[in-house]
This record gives sequence, C-alpha cells and structure tokens, in this order.
Amino acid sequence: MVEQVLVKEGQAVHQGEALARFRTNAVEPAALSAEAQRRLAASDYERMQSLFKEGAVSERDVQNAEVNLRAAEASEAQAKKKLDETTVRAPAGGVISQRAVDSGDRVKDGDLLFQLVNTAELEFEATVPSEYVGDVRVGAPVALAVTGAPESGLSGRVARINATVDAATRQVKVYVTVSNRGGRLVGGLFASGRIVLRQVQGAIAVPLSALRTDGGGAKYVLVVEGGRIARRDVQVGATDEQTSLVQISSGLAGGEIVIVGPASGLEPGLRVTIAGGEG
Repeated sequence: MVEQVLVKEGQAVHQGEALARFRTNAVEPAALSAEAQRRLAASDYERMQSLFKEGAVSERDVQNAEVNLRAAEASEAQAKKKLDETTVRAPAGGVISQRAVDSGDRVKDGDLLFQLVNTAELEFEATVPSEYVGDVRVGAPVALAVTGAPESGLSGRVARINATVDAATRQVKVYVTVSNRGGRLVGGLFASGRIVLRQVQGAIAVPLSALRTDGGGAKYVLVVEGGRIARRDVQVGATDEQTSLVQISSGLAGGEIVIVGPASGLEPGLRVTIAGGEG
C-alpha cells in the first residue's frame, strides 16, 4: 500500500532522494524485533566470554553464543533492508516524467511507479543509406536541426553504428549522443541531421547546377569573362548535398561569374550581357 507520494511530474530529483513511501505496518515491527534479538544475542555473547574467562562455561558455549549473535545480526540486516525498501528512492539524478501512483494505491512487484529520465545527454537515433555507411565513423561530428528547438548550432557525435541493414528500407541505424547543457532539449523530439564526413576551410564552391559534364566525362563550368562565355575545365572535391554546393579544387578562381542552370544555346565565345552590369 502506497502511503505517501513525495514528488510530482516535471520535478527534478537527485540520486537517493525519496520519491514515495509504502506502509510499514508489516515490516517495522519485524525490524524492531530483529534489533532487540540482536541486542540480546550480543549481551549473551559478552556474558559467555566473561564466564569462559572465569572457567564457568566451556569454549563450546562461547562458540554457540557467537553463532547466535551472527544469526541475529543477519536477521536484523535483512529486516532493516525490508524496512528501507518501503521508501522508494531515485536510482539516479533526473526529472520525473511520469508518476503512475498516488497515496492509497496498492501495487505489486513489477508495477510502474515512476518514470525518471536524465536529459543531460540525449541519444539521437537516425538512419543513413547503406551505400554511405562505409564512410561513417564512430566519433564523427553531426550537425542537427531539432523540431521545436529554434537554436542553431546543435551538434553531437556518432556513438554507435548498427551492424545490420534494414531489409525493407536498406538503411542502417546510427546513434548520436547529444549534449544537453541547460536542458534546452526534451526527450522524444524529432530531428534531422548531417554526419560531417569531410570539412574544407576556405574552399571555392559553386552550386551543383553550375557543374557540367561533356561527352568525354570531363567536368567543366561556364563563366563570363570579358563579356563572353568561356569554358573552364575543373576538378571537384567535397560535395554538400544539403546545400547543393560542390567544391572546385582547381580550374576556377574566387570572384568569377559562373553560369548556373540550363545552358541550352550557350556556347563558349558567345557574347552575353549581365543585367545590371556591363557586357
């Protein structure tokens, strides 16, 4: 029987804090009786030791008294443990997310009493296409966009990678740990993320729609140079699919004007005029 509930949903608790208490009618008298029996056995053991020194009792009598004392100590410890278990304590620090009992409720072994969550560090479960899983490494940084969290800059790191592919989706689960300093995130939110496989600083990049491929498979872009269209063969590097940008590692300088989008009818050498500029 639940006698008292000491916490409410949404309340922060620390490890060892009392959450609820059961009625002690059945176990408190047993604990008091066990304590009294232990004291009596201790007194009897001391008396036997004194009598043995005087030669009034045998060594066997002392040994029997010690056995009785040890048995009484064990019974007392067990009774006190049962009494202590009538108080439900938080196994760890966190927040009470669910309270399933009230004062007067009867519960049995296995019944839910409280749900306690620790949101200091959250775990983000996501999936990646199987063709990319070979590039994902434990510890790789992850940039996150979380529903309901307007703050930018949320990040985490890949903690684990599942060893099997989902047969239906051909996706592989990855698990990302996310630090939640200040408790700005709550459990159960939906999020999207990008695993950062490569980072390039100070790169020259163009939209993917500006990158073209000729019949021989060579990559190039069309630029405006001196009022005319010019072709520039390029080498590409990293690609950011979310922003649709591709790194140009060689063949193009910063500040050049690049033609983006369909190039039908546009040929190198063709004169062009840039709206708002000179051509």
